[in-house]
Amino acid sequence: MELPLYDMTGLLEGAELVNVLIILLVYAIFLLILQRVRFALGGANIFLLILFLINYYVCQFRGSSLSAVDLLATRTALTVLDSYRLTMSSELWYSILWFTFFIILGFWCDIPVKGKKYHISVTILSLSCILAFYTFWNKSDYFRKHDLQNIYWTVNANELLNGFLLSFAFSAQDFSMDKPGDYSEEKLMQLIEEVQEAFQPQSSMTTSLPHIICIMNEAWSDLRVLGNLETSEDFMPLYDSLSEKAVTGYTYVDILGGLTANTEFEMLTGDSLAFLSPTAVPYQLQVNHEMYSVARVLREQGYSTMAMHPSVNFAWNRDKVYDYFGFEEFVDISQFETELQYVGGYISDECNFNEIIRQYENREKDKPLFLFDVTIQNHGGYGGNTAILLNAEKIGNVPAKDIGDVYDLDTYLNLIKLTDEAFEMLLAYFEKEEEPMIICMFGDHQPRLGDNFYDAMFRESNLSEEDRQALKYITPYVIWNNFEADFPVYGDMSANYLGAAVLECAGTELPPYYQFLLELQKKYPVISRGKMNEMKGNEMIKQYQMLQYNHLMERNYLKELFSVLQ
Repeated sequence: MELPLYDMTGLLEGAELVNVLIILLVYAIFLLILQRVRFALGGANIFLLILFLINYYVCQFRGSSLSAVDLLATRTALTVLDSYRLTMSSELWYSILWFTFFIILGFWCDIPVKGKKYHISVTILSLSCILAFYTFWNKSDYFRKHDLQNIYWTVNANELLNGFLLSFAFSAQDFSMDKPGDYSEEKLMQLIEEVQEAFQPQSSMTTSLPHIICIMNEAWSDLRVLGNLETSEDFMPLYDSLSEKAVTGYTYVDILGGLTANTEFEMLTGDSLAFLSPTAVPYQLQVNHEMYSVARVLREQGYSTMAMHPSVNFAWNRDKVYDYFGFEEFVDISQFETELQYVGGYISDECNFNEIIRQYENREKDKPLFLFDVTIQNHGGYGGNTAILLNAEKIGNVPAKDIGDVYDLDTYLNLIKLTDEAFEMLLAYFEKEEEPMIICMFGDHQPRLGDNFYDAMFRESNLSEEDRQALKYITPYVIWNNFEADFPVYGDMSANYLGAAVLECAGTELPPYYQFLLELQKKYPVISRGKMNEMKGNEMIKQYQMLQYNHLMERNYLKELFSVLQ
């Protein structure tokens, strides 16, 4: 189970035993259900083989091991599977052959059935094993003595240090958010009063409320944040020119190469992933009730609210989540009336943006529009039929031709150039509109590219491994308008602040929660899992955690915190 990805030399002392015990637990569960030794051993080995193969390809595509919550997103994963190339390494074949041997051996091993006593004995044995493991997991100090725990500062280290099955088990127990120790609704109500007294809005809006379009662009990133990257031509010319015409900066996110919905969650709710398990996907678990978002806040102020995505509506559970968030309408690929155009197997950004224009032109004329769009053109699996018109020439200080295959990099850069051109078309259209308009675009995560790219990029840098990893979690953002407003300068910030920033730029009324976020952003512009250790104990961070717990985990949350309707 480990060989194709790791050689097990990095496993923490004691981790190997726990992984073996988990395998025995799987056998015991299958024995309890199937009641036959041969079926329990053979069936469990087939189950473990399937789990192993899923983990192998998840690691190949995303760079981190399978977590329990990933299994809830199976339908989403199947919609993008065709864009990836499934390869078989020699180590993978070796493991599959051993699995085959143990599957055959399992079905060969058998104890003839001997009536009711046999079934009673099997049931007692399997239940005893399950109970023993439960006691070991929850009552033993074995994990503390061997320092076995979920690695929160980097999910990628989990399997390397804990092994696949143990890291998977850790992810299964981390679905919820811990209740802050000093949490109380009385403290939150007091916080409301303090925030409202201290907050001073910075918006310069003097006209009617503007239309707002927010675009979370799939894998839109500026790889130059990693280091020197020279290309045959500029791949982000429009974005580079926008610093003089719009608010621009970098967004710090908590994901790399996948889990798009997590950045989306942060932007729309203002809540932070830093307080959740690194394996959590709130769209799959925590967002299961009506709650506040940028959409609901704007809807309370007379906006019509629309979500849009050029793929299936059930991806990341969006068909339910958007309803919980207060969107009145969700337009998925089946409702696009613009002529569909594809790039590399996905709907192009140009096509997507043309549909945005069409929806704007057919909007309710007596209401300002809030449209939130999630693109898909730049989705991972960079082996499609994208035309290669520009190339990487130098990566770090290494000529691109000297580091081997960089086809995935060249494909990605050409996709980003297409995004830049499509965005220029979109801004040109709305620049001519007489009604005030705000457009925000940001990236959900960087792509995960080949090790040869990262090796070349960091080869001569003096950065620590931690600093190198941190650079992979930065994407650009831009907040543009067509009425030459003097927006506040936010600089670089984490994604949880972006929604509040857009609301402030639009001059809308802000709920206490968003007022708090804008004040917090001034002191802590970046809140992420990697930075939580240095922020522990800070009073504002504690208040933020309490606010988020109330919003995300309490069904009867304090609406006074999140609503403009007092």
